[in-house]
Amino acid sequence: MYVSMKPILEHAAKNGYAVMAANALNMEMARAIISAADEKQAPLIIILGAGAMAKHSTPELMVPMIRRLAEETDVPIALCLDHGKDICKVAYALHNGFSSIMLDGSQYSMEENISKTKEIVEICHSIQVGVEGEIGHVGQAAALDGRDESLYTRPEDAAYFAKETGVDCLAVAIGTAHGKYPDGFVPHINFELLKEIKKATGNMPIALHGGSGSGDENIIAAVKAGINKINLATDLQEAAKKGATEAAL
Repeated sequence: MYVSMKPILEHAAKNGYAVMAANALNMEMARAIISAADEKQAPLIIILGAGAMAKHSTPELMVPMIRRLAEETDVPIALCLDHGKDICKVAYALHNGFSSIMLDGSQYSMEENISKTKEIVEICHSIQVGVEGEIGHVGQAAALDGRDESLYTRPEDAAYFAKETGVDCLAVAIGTAHGKYPDGFVPHINFELLKEIKKATGNMPIALHGGSGSGDENIIAAVKAGINKINLATDLQEAAKKGATEAAL
């Protein structure tokens, strides 16, 4: 069934588990991850970013297909715009039927981030669309931004941001980063900071961006410390590439 990510993540936070937020660039990836969710009877969030939509997976093609596939299973499945930067990107996603929105205002000051995110929350909640915001900044794995503690989320900022915006989920910076890490590098996640953020925000759903390459032990520990949404893109793309290459041999 096709739903907003809000009830999915509320249930995850209440019951102490995490939901995969999986990137799908084409029909084959979308069918694969939805089939896996159906087989495991596990909720799923599919994420599509503005860059990917411009180069690979236009909403006009992807959304009807994903909705159709989601409606063929009793597993709750949401479709979320990933790292929407402005209201134009958000409006484009909503017009095409996304059930959820992630607004990334981390490049702005705290007050501007709050103002922009709050505006999107008010629009989205009026049409039962869930919203994720970001406080702190999750950078790029290739640049090892995850080691820059100046980018990390502060618990007091997370609590203030959540209260002022009314977001349904909060993306935080605790040591991971987007993209592919250098060979042999495994990020160091600040689990104590995550626990403090979780407590400060009253057990609200927390998202871990940059899940690819973080290692199974880190992912398991992150969930135990309070993560409820785990974003994966690079790992899935690498797996799809490997599978397609092996099938062609």
